[in-house]
Amino acid sequence: MFAVLDFFFRGHDLVFVAIAAFICLLSAYACVSLLRHAKRMDKRARLIWTTISAISVGLGIWATHFVAMLAFRPGFALQYDIVLTGASLLLAIGVCGAGLAMALQAKGIADRFLGGAVIGVGISNMHYMGIAALLLDGQLIWDGRLIGASILAGIVLSGFAVVVAMGPGRQRLFGGAALLTLAICAMHFTAMGAADFSNCLPLVHEGAEIDGGMMSIIVALITLFILSAALGSIVLDEADRRRTEREERRQRNDADRIASVSQKLELALTHMGQGLALFSEDGKVMLHNERLNELLSLPRHAMLEGRTLEDICVVATNQVSIDLAKRDQVAKELAEQHRMLAAQGGQAVHSFDGERFLRVQHNPIGDGRWVTLMEDISDSKRNEAAIAHLAKHDTLTGLPNRARFEEVFDNALADAEAQKTQIGIVAIDLDNFKDINDSYGHATGDQVLRVLSERLSNLLKPGEVIARLGGDEFVAIKQFSVIESLRDFLDRIEGVLFGSVQYQDVVVATSGSIGVAIYPQDGKEHSKLLSNADLALYRAKAEFETRICYYESEMDEHARQRRAMANDLWHALEMDSFNLVYQVQKSVSTGEVTGYEVLLRWDRPGHGPVSPAEFIPVAEECGAISAIGAWVLKTACIEAASWPEPHKIAVNVSGLQLAQVELVDLVKMVLFQSGLSPERLELEVTETAIITDKKRALNILRQIRELGVSIAIDDFGTGYSSLATLRSFPFDKIKLDRSFMNEVEHSEQSKAIVRAILALGKSLSVPVLAEGVETVEQLNVLRLEGCTEAQGFLLGRPAAMDWDEVPELAAIA
Repeated sequence: MFAVLDFFFRGHDLVFVAIAAFICLLSAYACVSLLRHAKRMDKRARLIWTTISAISVGLGIWATHFVAMLAFRPGFALQYDIVLTGASLLLAIGVCGAGLAMALQAKGIADRFLGGAVIGVGISNMHYMGIAALLLDGQLIWDGRLIGASILAGIVLSGFAVVVAMGPGRQRLFGGAALLTLAICAMHFTAMGAADFSNCLPLVHEGAEIDGGMMSIIVALITLFILSAALGSIVLDEADRRRTEREERRQRNDADRIASVSQKLELALTHMGQGLALFSEDGKVMLHNERLNELLSLPRHAMLEGRTLEDICVVATNQVSIDLAKRDQVAKELAEQHRMLAAQGGQAVHSFDGERFLRVQHNPIGDGRWVTLMEDISDSKRNEAAIAHLAKHDTLTGLPNRARFEEVFDNALADAEAQKTQIGIVAIDLDNFKDINDSYGHATGDQVLRVLSERLSNLLKPGEVIARLGGDEFVAIKQFSVIESLRDFLDRIEGVLFGSVQYQDVVVATSGSIGVAIYPQDGKEHSKLLSNADLALYRAKAEFETRICYYESEMDEHARQRRAMANDLWHALEMDSFNLVYQVQKSVSTGEVTGYEVLLRWDRPGHGPVSPAEFIPVAEECGAISAIGAWVLKTACIEAASWPEPHKIAVNVSGLQLAQVELVDLVKMVLFQSGLSPERLELEVTETAIITDKKRALNILRQIRELGVSIAIDDFGTGYSSLATLRSFPFDKIKLDRSFMNEVEHSEQSKAIVRAILALGKSLSVPVLAEGVETVEQLNVLRLEGCTEAQGFLLGRPAAMDWDEVPELAAIA
């Protein structure tokens, strides 16, 4: 390798060789860069950049040659002919330019290689013309083989350089520059190796000449300057090209964005639920969507651009039934209204024949123009009306609810006071409505309410209102001047209440009670009037043959007395003022004591002893019955647990207690706290208490019976479904109602009923206890008929327990 380098660079200054190689590399890089740059240009720009590229590579070859000649040391100073030197430069530029043009026009790799080969020819021509420009005396000897090798190296390497340089990728740029550098250097130094200067001497020439060293330096500097300028132009042009591309790309992106936004805007305008219009500062439509046409009842594709706000208002008035003579005036006033709204921003709602509602909203932009939005809010208005109706009306029946009734009632009172008329307040309650729900289901009960409500609504005349307060409670008001008008109203209501309602395969007979209070004699405030109407309603429900009851002042006194008793009952609970008495129960056949019934007594302060028949209903109304029942059960169990004899006790349970699931836990707790054996406790329930909610009541009784507590059915025979009740639960005892004992001595019919009940108990293996035994004759009848147990004044009056004075049946017998 060193021998080859010695052959090529023998007699050369390596510093200048390196400078020549650098200039060669720089010019080769500039050439291929300009070539690739020109490839991307249009035809006109390509010619300019091809020329620049030819000048760059020509100068580079020329400068490389003369700097390399400066590195050559033949033993004497070299001088050049200026004309030939300049001609060699022009030859290099021209031939290389032709090769570059061929390469740019090439259709394939072969054409590009051919263009590069022409550049190689230009390199060779420049070199040998530059040698010819030397002023020498003597014979220059050439090696023909090396001359051919140098020319071939320049042509082949230049061809490959162009092929590589014009390929894609930045690596191809560097590869092409390296091959072109190698082509120039290989050609030059191979050609220098082919020349023998041993027989040459410098020629003294009187014409134009230049010292070789000085010319090489000047050429190198000029070439470096030109090449730098060329490379700078490449950089600047590339930057400009990239900036242009970025600008074009930005413009394309902006155009795409504008097109996309326009498309989206068009889609939005086409499919938006609101009508939209853009008005100019002089009030003309600049832009609108199809929805605006629909809202104005115009053809879908009708063009409104250029139409004024006044024109739009005229179109809008065409939808309203207005006299033609007044239409222009209405449109003008409408336009003035919307002009003011458009100036400051705002909205207005217009109704068309009470069915269509359009909301028009104006939004000023700030430069005199404004955007108008038009929306059909008919559905929203209908929904608002429906919601308002629901808020003031009952959802099941459609009648006014309590809130709406309060408003109507207050307005009616104000009108009656101003007009000096009267008002009838009618409280209505359906009879046995709970039984309808329990017997036929809530769906049937709801249908009854709907049908009756519709019938009541249909009978109304002006000044009459009926509302549903809840459940089966209704209230009506009637403004009147003569009492006959109120009576007619009540007769119509009564006619509706007493009828029948069919639902599916069920026909339900309906009835009701009516209570009436009259303004102003029965009260002047609506709360007082409603309260008095309710009092009259309670009287109507209590009196079997009365359907309509008017309020009387005595009702108020009766209600006041019951409220006072309720307060005293709660106070008695707090002060533990109740006491218990016991009535003995004995075996009819042996006279032995079988147990005691627990009875509640109350000595009311200021009133003396009060019968349970009076205060128990009041306790049930005010809600004290549950607390009283719990006190009775707890106290009786504690006292019975302390008795010397383990007699059974019978405690009555009310219907309200039986409806509470907590009763089971109460019995468990009382048995645990008192220590009383469950077998000694018997709970007495009436048929009425069970029928109220039969399924729930029987479930609670089964749980209590599982504790070991006995269950007795009290007042048997007085209910309308006694046998069904007896069949639905395994009672431990049947208590025959005292009403059957009153006539058992003289009435064969009563005796037959008693005999039947005793036979029923015997067939079911359930003992029967007869209540109300007050005479020996009654006791004898029971003994003859096989009654198990008896209870009554004959056997022992209710009294506090005293074990020193326990009555014995044997003494009476």
